[in-house]
Order: sequence, then structure tokens, then C-alpha cells
Amino acid sequence: MCCFSRPVRFVGKTRIFARGLPEGDQLLAYAMDLDIDEELAMVLPIPVPQGSADDSVTFVDLQGYASFFEDLESAFPPDYSTSPQPKSRGLMRSAPAKPKLVVHDVGLFEASFVPTREDFSRLDARFRLPEGVWEKLPRVASFGFAVFRLKPKKRGFLGLGSGMQSVHPMAFRFPRRDPSALFFPTLHVHDGEVEATAAFDHGLYCQADGVLGATLGWATSDSPLGESVAVDRARGLVDGARGAFRLGLNGARPNEDFVLRAPAGLALDDLSGREECHAFRLMATYAYDDTVHNARVAWRDTARTKLPALAIALREGLRALVAERRAEWHLAPLRDGLPAHFMNGPQLWTGTTYMDGAPASPGGPGRLVMRPFTDHVEPQEVTFGFAALPDRARLDEISATLRALLERAVA
Repeated sequence: MCCFSRPVRFVGKTRIFARGLPEGDQLLAYAMDLDIDEELAMVLPIPVPQGSADDSVTFVDLQGYASFFEDLESAFPPDYSTSPQPKSRGLMRSAPAKPKLVVHDVGLFEASFVPTREDFSRLDARFRLPEGVWEKLPRVASFGFAVFRLKPKKRGFLGLGSGMQSVHPMAFRFPRRDPSALFFPTLHVHDGEVEATAAFDHGLYCQADGVLGATLGWATSDSPLGESVAVDRARGLVDGARGAFRLGLNGARPNEDFVLRAPAGLALDDLSGREECHAFRLMATYAYDDTVHNARVAWRDTARTKLPALAIALREGLRALVAERRAEWHLAPLRDGLPAHFMNGPQLWTGTTYMDGAPASPGGPGRLVMRPFTDHVEPQEVTFGFAALPDRARLDEISATLRALLERAVA
């Protein structure tokens, strides 16, 4: 969430990078385009553990790397765009006086960490925010706050000309209340009001590992970040040996912070498997989508609550199914050299996608990727090796059998 102490003309093109650290902390970088007329404070509430000390947040100076997000974006295929959206505004109030908090020089900003909302009175008067919003934001009542002082761009003669500016990224490291989650501050506060929905113009980036990284389903970078990002200038924000994920949030969405948390009850070994004639990959991309509606709600609920049962069904159920139907379905060892095939709807195609594939005929050896789904389970990935690729009737039978296996798993 971002709140501003004074009115802003425009805020857009928000970009946020997050990376969790093994010891439980999170790194976060935040950048945006904005147009302001006067010096003001921007506040980012963050879910630190309650009782965090004044010095528990470490600010990272990225003044020397203003192009951090541009370099980060260059690691991804060029298919991402954002469009300007309405500004975000906000207000806060102070609490009884205590010893002053430390103000840090961080590049072009001055920054402070405020451990609780009551500690705003300990902040320099330039950062204090008017009363009126706390009662509307019970969800951040126990958060801490990273506060940055922003300055307006100098306009031309007589105050004419554009005041639009791209501020260099604001970055910091903070202890996480939930070490298993990645937090993105995306809640909007407009003119002291907390609306149910807000206009988003956000690019979210992260480096995630473990079950979260294996199931996330966001766009992935083409290469390790060290090939596009100047790791030394990023001052520890990124792991140059690993790739990254990206998601664009645009248009009207629920007005809330964005939190990534891996589905519970799974280990990395549960997510995929390969045996003589088949392989599988467990898919759970809908576990991270809060905007689904209608039938897709069931996909989200399954991805969040029933993945362990689904993992067992794919591993053990497919093993039993192959043992029972190997001869009938003409299954064969799954070798890398088998010609690639996939299902394009109900049809058998060669290749790997509809962009480079073509309709195929049954018969002859091949590997076939199938993506069965049901009303309750999002598309999963199952690959079979065939001595003779099946005809349409057999494909329908195999697809129905896989769907039944999935439904039994989550019933």
C-alpha cells in the first residue's frame, strides 16, 4: 500500500520487486512515476513482526542504479506493457510523543522506519501525516511503516511545464511476520478513502524458490538475472544466478495488498514425477489468483486446499493406470527421442504448441502431452509414451479416464 501526506497530481507505472531470504527477511524495491507540487511523504505499510525494533528495517540506496527496473524488465520476453492509471493518495495520523526516530539519507530520499502507527509522533515533523484514515485501515493496524520523503520536480519558468518524474527505486530489507510469504504493498488509498476496488498500473517482479517458485505460473525470465541486471549496483537485491518471475496487474482489481504464499502440505518432490511410460507435473497457478470468478473459484480452492491429495492421485493413480492399461493403450517407454505431440482441444497435433504445430494422424510412435482438467481441478500436465499414437475414440477414452482420476482425488 502507498499513502501520501499531500495531494498528488498523478501516480502510475508502479513497479515492485520482492525476494525472500533464507533467514526470514524480505527484500523489496518500489518505483513509480509521479507528479507532485510540493514536498510530501510516502508511506508503505509492511507486515513486520510485532515488537520490531527501530533498526529492524535496513534501507538500500539505489540512487546509482535508477535503471534497476528497466534492466530487470529486459530479462523477460518483450510482451509486457502498462498504461497510466489514476493516482493514489493517502493520509495517516500521529501518536503520543516519544524519542525521535532515525532519518536515513537513501539516495535522493530521506527515509525512516516507523515500528507501529503510534510511533508516527516520533518521526520528524516533515513526515507526519494528518489524522483520518487509521479507522478505515484496520488491516494494517499492527504493521510497521517504511516512510520516504519525496520532492517535486522543478518546473519551468512561471511554474509551467510537466512535473512528471520517474523516481529512482526505493528499496529496503525487512523482517517478515510470515517467512513463507512474499509481500507486495499494492493497497491504494485515494484522498483518505479506502475503496473496495482500485485502478491498478503495477508490474510485480520476484525471485521465488521451493514450492512457490515451482507452482507460481507467472511469466519467467529468459535467463538468470545476472545477464541483464548489474548485480553489484543492485546492492544485494537480486540473486544473479537465478531467474525471476513477472506479473502485470492492470485495470480494476480488489483494493488490497498482494501476498504470495505457497500451498501448504507439499514438498518439491510432490510436484512432478517420471516413470517408464509416463510423467506428470502438478499445476497450481490458481492458488495465487484472488480475482477468479464463477467456475474458476473451484480451481482456486482446490489449488489452495487439496493439492496434497491431487499430488498423490497423479503419482500413485497414474502408476496404477499405466500398469492396467499399458497394453490396451499401446503405451511405450517415454524416451526423449520420441516425436513430440500435444492435444489441441480434442485433436492430436504434432509439435509443442499450436504456434509451431499441425494436426497429426494416429499410429506410429510418439510422446503426447495431455492437460486434463475438470470443474474442480485446473489443467494438469500428463505425458505418455506411445508405441502407436491413439485415434480420436481412444483419445476421448484416455481423457475421460484422466478427468475421473482428478475428480476422485478432490472429491
